[in-house]
Amino acid sequence: MKYNNETRTKVSAEKKEKIIECALRLIEERGYDNVSVSEITKAAGVSKGAFYIHFNSKEDLIIKQINLFFDDGKLDGDFTVYEKLKHFLIKSVERIKKNGLKMCQSWFAHAVQGNFYGKSKLSYDLKHVNELVKDENVASEIISVYYGALNLWCFTDGELEPEKTILNYIEKFKEEM
Repeated sequence: MKYNNETRTKVSAEKKEKIIECALRLIEERGYDNVSVSEITKAAGVSKGAFYIHFNSKEDLIIKQINLFFDDGKLDGDFTVYEKLKHFLIKSVERIKKNGLKMCQSWFAHAVQGNFYGKSKLSYDLKHVNELVKDENVASEIISVYYGALNLWCFTDGELEPEKTILNYIEKFKEEM
């Protein structure tokens, strides 16, 4: 196979996707704290060097994935504030649930510990919701309900449905938005 810049770029992107796929699968199966970079690279069939070309650390990989999939939850266009807010929050919950209960539980454990991983998503969510509703107090309340509903989902091992709680709460603001 003849290598050129296009081939190298493609191979690099494929390795990165394989690393992400394996990391998320392993974390879903065993929990964030129970998976090492070595295990991720072994499962992905790549070297540690390949991992560190794309990510500074396991935390960096997760943060980049969170930011990507939550950016996907933004709804642009001719929609009401309520529709944008509903889409963002529910899409977010769907993504969290898709990545698994153990991933969410690990994320909350790190958020409680106060490292940058937990603060990053909270700051992101508060900023985005505040941009939508244009009221810091309302944004803070909505995010509190959102995080509370997700937390209960984690504590009950997935028995509760966070979407219902979140939708019931933001419904109160529908007329104001």
